[in-house]
Amino acid sequence: MSISLALAMAFVCLCLALYSPHYVKFRVEALYGHEEAGTSRHYVLFNAFYPLFSSSLVGLVLAANLMAIWFFMELPLIPFYFITASLGYRERRRVAVLGFIWGTLASTFFLAGALVAYYEVGSFSISALPGLADSSSALPACLLMLLGLLIKVAIFGFHVWLPWFEAEPPTCIAGVLACYSSAGAYLVARVLVLPLPSIMASFSTPIMAWALLTMVYGALLSLAQDDVKRLCACSTISQVAYSLLGVISGATLGLAGGLFFLLSHCLNKSLLFSTAGLLVYETRERDVKRMGGLGRVLPATALLWALGAMALSAIPPFSTFMAEMVMFSGIFSSATGLLKLAIALGAVLATSLTAAYTFWPLRRIFMGQPRGNPPGLRKAPKSMLASSFLLALASAALGIWPGPVMDLIMRALGG
Repeated sequence: MSISLALAMAFVCLCLALYSPHYVKFRVEALYGHEEAGTSRHYVLFNAFYPLFSSSLVGLVLAANLMAIWFFMELPLIPFYFITASLGYRERRRVAVLGFIWGTLASTFFLAGALVAYYEVGSFSISALPGLADSSSALPACLLMLLGLLIKVAIFGFHVWLPWFEAEPPTCIAGVLACYSSAGAYLVARVLVLPLPSIMASFSTPIMAWALLTMVYGALLSLAQDDVKRLCACSTISQVAYSLLGVISGATLGLAGGLFFLLSHCLNKSLLFSTAGLLVYETRERDVKRMGGLGRVLPATALLWALGAMALSAIPPFSTFMAEMVMFSGIFSSATGLLKLAIALGAVLATSLTAAYTFWPLRRIFMGQPRGNPPGLRKAPKSMLASSFLLALASAALGIWPGPVMDLIMRALGG
């Protein structure tokens, strides 16, 4: 289970590393002018900090120790702060501080829960957590760690930071940040649901209802956006809630589908962010209202957005289709009581909103008549296009051949 997610995150980081050189140059020129773009200062900063993202994401999902998890929750905040403050968009220094504070808040709650667990079982190892189940410290430890992870996944009420966190940094790291936010749902499964199923069962229905509220709210928030990057960022709020719904459902297939959905989301959201970055690079514009008919002049970007919309909307052959099929079949087959059935049905209906907020920009941006298109459209470099198509290809391949990954997940769950 951990290996498949670590490989997916490493693949995303590799694709975005190929994507980033031209985008970093574009941001340096936009912020500091052509003369500064000829110096190495900003490129050295980006290249020095970017590897910390990949190492921290891989470390986060492979860690078997609560203190190691806390360390890898904190580590990505360092490159996020410096890269965003140097190369970000609107209010970039404020956003860098905002993301750092919210990320630290989440990891601090998690650390507090880990310390409570250590006091009881005498170990930070995840394998020791089942010994916490019958103790009086189990509930406070679980609540503290759960609160930290729910902040990390930006569940409704703790979501206000995420649109800024993903929309305002340079787009070449936005996909990595989406993986970072998504990892919170994985940690809910790894640290809480699997070691302490009896305790987490009591939280299952309330958190499923909370996740459904987050799905709908995040989707409606995405529909309200005219900024193409902010639309992608707001959609993360909705999408990660799907994974949380499956993870917390208490059903083995629901948990497996939720984890597979998480893996798919890392690929698909990175694809959509990369395509949004291509649009910004080619048009120097983020406002959807100023775009229209661009499919005629930017056919590759239009195709990539269509592929990203299909992938997020769970249209075959992309991997999200299989993930949702497994997840919802598990939730429906094991749901006890009308409330859980109603939540599951509401989540199925909410998937239509995903298609709305992904295909609506496709029509407005790439079809119809031009609406104030900015002059001087420029062609995207092949490296940016190729890395984006690689993400789409990986998602399609995972949807066509899900067996190896699903087998790994089911073996890890004992199914």
